[in-house]
Amino acid sequence: MKLLAWGVPMVVAVSLSGCADPAQVRAENRAADRQRCADYGYQEGTDAFATCMERSDEKREYAEQRAEDRKARIRELALKRSGDERYPICSAATPNVELDVEGFWYAEGCRAR
Repeated sequence: MKLLAWGVPMVVAVSLSGCADPAQVRAENRAADRQRCADYGYQEGTDAFATCMERSDEKREYAEQRAEDRKARIRELALKRSGDERYPICSAATPNVELDVEGFWYAEGCRAR
């Protein structure tokens, strides 16, 4: 159950982090971490609380890195599929699509060009 409690807020934070001010997102994450650590029974100012906060940061960084790695893999696959007519061309209407810095769309299950 704790895994679910950690996973959902991190996914939401990762999903929304591109749309919000990074300083605001960090502040909201820290506030949520403080509350979560307090809910676990740790008291602010203790070593246990500090460890809880540190682990929260590490878990968030890990989740963000996994999300970035996944996007990179999806982009790479979309590029490899370019010209392969078995896959539709990615477009702005494709679900969960991303726009590459080179100006092409990429998503899971489609080709870049």
